[in-house]
Amino acid sequence: MNSTVAVRAFAEGVTQQIKDYLPEDYQNMQCEVSEQQKNNGVVMTGIVLNMPGQKIAPVVYMEPFYDQIRKGEPMDQIMNRIADVCRQSLSVRELPESLDFADYDSVKDYLTVQVINTKTNQRMLSGVPHKEMEDLSVICRIEFPSPTGEGTGSIKVTHELMSQWEVRPQEVYQQALENAVKNCPPVLMSMDDVLMELSGLPFETKNLLQMEEGEEIPKEGMYVLSNQTKLNGASVLAYPNLQEQLESVFPQGCYLLPSSLHEMIVVPKEMTVSPKELGEMVREVNKTEVARDEILSDRVYEFDKEKRRLRQVPESIEKAKEMER
Repeated sequence: MNSTVAVRAFAEGVTQQIKDYLPEDYQNMQCEVSEQQKNNGVVMTGIVLNMPGQKIAPVVYMEPFYDQIRKGEPMDQIMNRIADVCRQSLSVRELPESLDFADYDSVKDYLTVQVINTKTNQRMLSGVPHKEMEDLSVICRIEFPSPTGEGTGSIKVTHELMSQWEVRPQEVYQQALENAVKNCPPVLMSMDDVLMELSGLPFETKNLLQMEEGEEIPKEGMYVLSNQTKLNGASVLAYPNLQEQLESVFPQGCYLLPSSLHEMIVVPKEMTVSPKELGEMVREVNKTEVARDEILSDRVYEFDKEKRRLRQVPESIEKAKEMER
């Protein structure tokens, strides 16, 4: 039995039993199995939770729980965990009162952008308005806060939604971009700071894109570029002023290496590592370290000083090996 079929069978079993693990108020919930298309063509199996009178039907993905079963954990324990996640997901029923997905004015402040790989998302992109940027595509999403303070919910802006709104795609894109720049400004950190943060030691994050006049930039090899939330941080590539901001820090220019959907590694050109080597490094990391649905690209980028836009560095491309798994 291949793993997708096995996960689906497990999910069907969960939908039959889940109400036994939930309080009385959840007994009229409808629960069904659904396959969800994620980034880069990855398909995940989830259970969709439909509560009467609730605007949003959250999806709880089964793969992590199926892995726990395979490791031999007791089914009872896992069902209790799934029930906890279901309760948390359903608490998002108190959406911001004003939010009505069919009404553009109510969602426009929640719009943001996301940058994804064009080739590996062709099927999904056929249903979604997008703007191409080299081998990447910029799409718009509606992101709304969970009232419990636990993360956010989000949905992609599709052609279907756009036709309900009767607003020009360019206007929606512009609004999403402005919101993203304002709510999730770009952050450039030295690699040392990133390692300090990961180690949990107390320290003050320095955003090198907002240095005071006369402040020295730490001169070490590599830097990390993301946004303030560190979620879908590679989307800063679409921000209109990013090129100028990076040029003020790296007057000699820099290479941008996609680390994942969430961040880019920045390598100053004076480091004299060849783009060919950098491309090999990106492919190796994507192959061994990054989850398939988190990969942005196998290529290295730079900003073109003359044309004032992002471009792929041709020497970094090794066509035969891209996005292989």
